[in-house]
Amino acid sequence: MAGGRRPRVELLVSGRIATLAGSGGFGWVEALAVGEGRVLAVGRLADCERLVGHRTRRLRVGPNHAVLPGLTDAHLHLADAALGAEALDLDGLDLAAALRAVGRAHRARLASGDRDGWLVGRGWSPDRFGGWPTADALEATAPGRPVALWSHDHHSRWANRTALARAALAASTPDPPGGSIERAADGTPTGILLEHACRLLEPAIPAPTSEQVAAAVQRYGAYLASLGLVGCHDPGEVTPEPELRRGPVLYAAMASAGALPLRVHGSLREEQLERAAERGLASGTHAVAPDTSDPAAVRAGERATVGWLKLFADGALGSRTAALLEPYADTGGSGRLLQSPEALADLVARGIRQGIVPQVHAIGDRAVRVALDALEAAPRDAWPLGVPRSRHEAPRPMARLEHLQLVDERDLDRLGRLGVAASVQPGHLLSDHEAARRAWPERLDRSYRWRSLAAQGVPLAFGTDAPVESADPWPGIALAVTRRVPGARLRFPGREWLGLARAIRAATVDPALVAGEDGRLGRLAAGYRADLIVIPAGAIDEPPAVDGALGRCRPLLTLIDGEEVWRAPGLD
Repeated sequence: MAGGRRPRVELLVSGRIATLAGSGGFGWVEALAVGEGRVLAVGRLADCERLVGHRTRRLRVGPNHAVLPGLTDAHLHLADAALGAEALDLDGLDLAAALRAVGRAHRARLASGDRDGWLVGRGWSPDRFGGWPTADALEATAPGRPVALWSHDHHSRWANRTALARAALAASTPDPPGGSIERAADGTPTGILLEHACRLLEPAIPAPTSEQVAAAVQRYGAYLASLGLVGCHDPGEVTPEPELRRGPVLYAAMASAGALPLRVHGSLREEQLERAAERGLASGTHAVAPDTSDPAAVRAGERATVGWLKLFADGALGSRTAALLEPYADTGGSGRLLQSPEALADLVARGIRQGIVPQVHAIGDRAVRVALDALEAAPRDAWPLGVPRSRHEAPRPMARLEHLQLVDERDLDRLGRLGVAASVQPGHLLSDHEAARRAWPERLDRSYRWRSLAAQGVPLAFGTDAPVESADPWPGIALAVTRRVPGARLRFPGREWLGLARAIRAATVDPALVAGEDGRLGRLAAGYRADLIVIPAGAIDEPPAVDGALGRCRPLLTLIDGEEVWRAPGLD
């Protein structure tokens, strides 16, 4: 309410509505009233009816449907996913099929008159290929055309000879810090680049313009809305962009122009800290609306928020570069830290001094420990992050770890004690369960520890890691509840499944809490933003399964600030 004026009820929603109010359960009510982009009242239909006027719109949700708060993906590389949606996709293919797909794309480019432009793509996996592919195989498939393909986990890259030559990578090229060039016995690159070595190709690949990225984000935003997503936490682009022309700066410009299709908390990368300091960027700050007297412009401007400082402790399971306390069962190695513990701690402290809260990529149990050590050593006057220093101070975003696919027992309670959030992607179990069984078969009960983390009071924010995985959040929610991949007779080891309401909260309430936005986002309670979705009731009522109604859920309607951003075809 502004200046004592009672907002007009613009929309009355009635039916089976989950508010997610309180600390658990769904919080079912019969109706909610919406005005000026916010929920004005919730409760009994008769009570909400008393607030409506003759211009109030009505949304009556029948018994076969239910209303939930809109979902937020707590780990979605928005720009990369938007651009990647238009690139070559090799996900799920074996080596022969992947090479055929590259060949088809190469010939299509030739037919269009493009003889030697870059061909980029993603999705291949050494586990599915049965080993690491080579530059020569890729060159034979697309001779003379530079080809660079991200692996499924985006922690390795496969390049052909033409691409290596364009980037001037040869036997004499040294390995960069935090990465390596796979080589033959004579030192010649084999075509596989690991971790930070992937970046060596970037100077040779034409970068998209800000306008191209913005257009791709707008197109992709419509797809995300169709999945029920009203927001995301973007941990930044995979490739370095030190000048900070994109990321949170681009999202702020889009929001101020009313062109950002969903709420975005855009994170910064290490190489952007200097530019971020020059611009005065800090975690939790919003884009400035062009006209603060226009409530719609203010709401649009608030869609873009500066997120966290994304740092890396280790690599990934698929590339066997996740850092472990004990060696991998199938390779004998222990993965790698992408920087020393001391360097990571220095970056955490630097970010905090700039007002940018850290989020640290940590997949293996050694990386989790090193990341927690760095956070625990942070400047004491800024700790614990995410907790107001006084009741008059607004909550700040919480420090967080990303992925946590393997967590040692001794570090579980540290997360809760330090006030560190866990950003996890249940969908990784779907793609990584076979690799995990090969990599750490004796430690499976210590992996994907969703229930144990929640039991420690750790906020559990679900995401997909798109474009590494599909941006569809519903299979991951189903996996979190069942811990069973399709076709498996038994659950994945470890009693780490969650109840359905808790899993839904991890995709709605907890991302808002982690972002310091609880009280504004994530629930359908009075004062909260009117971000909601209408879904088939079977997604909640039928037995949960990845290949059932929950895992295949498709919303019929998605609203942000009470305004429709997605409507399923044929919906009345």
